[in-house]
Amino acid sequence: MPPETCSDHTALVSDIAVIKNDLKYIKDKVCDHIHEGEKDGGFRDRVIILEQSLSALKKAMWIRVGVAGLIGGLIGSGSADALGVFLKWIMKIN
Repeated sequence: MPPETCSDHTALVSDIAVIKNDLKYIKDKVCDHIHEGEKDGGFRDRVIILEQSLSALKKAMWIRVGVAGLIGGLIGSGSADALGVFLKWIMKIN
């Protein structure tokens, strides 16, 4: 005697088929995304290039800050003398 197929079994098999299709779709999308990221010029290459350029920008920033501090320190240390000379020149004082 063959087993009887009830509506619950039919629905279960249908649901499993839908789940298998969804899992295949998700797997394909994830694998495509990973493949895109790992190819030449992909996401990972762009992140590495960004990290290297940020490192160079940070180094250049510290050099600019150091030079600006040096110039500011020189101006600050000599400004009192220069201001005094300038005021004496304006007032025509020897």
